[in-house]
Amino acid sequence: MERIVLEVDDALAKTWNNSSKKFRKEYESKITDVLREMKEEEFFQLIDKAGKIAKSNGLTEEKLNELLNEKD
Repeated sequence: MERIVLEVDDALAKTWNNSSKKFRKEYESKITDVLREMKEEEFFQLIDKAGKIAKSNGLTEEKLNELLNEKD
């Protein structure tokens, strides 16, 4: 299985991280089902929209690379 990363707001991330393993597993399954049902075109439209939102919020390719290369 491969892992993907979804950007969410701080409150949602905190809720997710503080939830039980059982809860996360259940919702991971639901999210997977939704992604499987999406047509490829819809998926790419979703990704494009997310990219536009990120760009409008100041995320650049350089900033993204910095974030991805940060160590904990």
